[in-house]
Amino acid sequence: KQWYQRRVAITAGGAVFYPCLPVDHALAILIPLHTHWGLEQVFLDYVHIKGLKMPISIALKVLTGLTIVALLYFNQHDIGITQAVKDVWNIRRVKPEELG
Repeated sequence: KQWYQRRVAITAGGAVFYPCLPVDHALAILIPLHTHWGLEQVFLDYVHIKGLKMPISIALKVLTGLTIVALLYFNQHDIGITQAVKDVWNIRRVKPEELG
């Protein structure tokens, strides 16, 4: 499983060199899955209360699924993940003298 996770993280780096809708869709699936796997390990390692593991696991799966759907929707109906990240990086800091 860890080998697969590393390959997923490396694949996500392709967005820097080839931003397009298929790459955005791949990121929309891979980023939440990568986060899901990490949080799943945290919960497995640190949650030892009987009866709490199942609800947390279900909630994590639902949240991951909703995140994937939301990111796919964002890619299809808005600017996409790679362009959104570029836009955030290109926000310039407004100097106080420019405000008034």
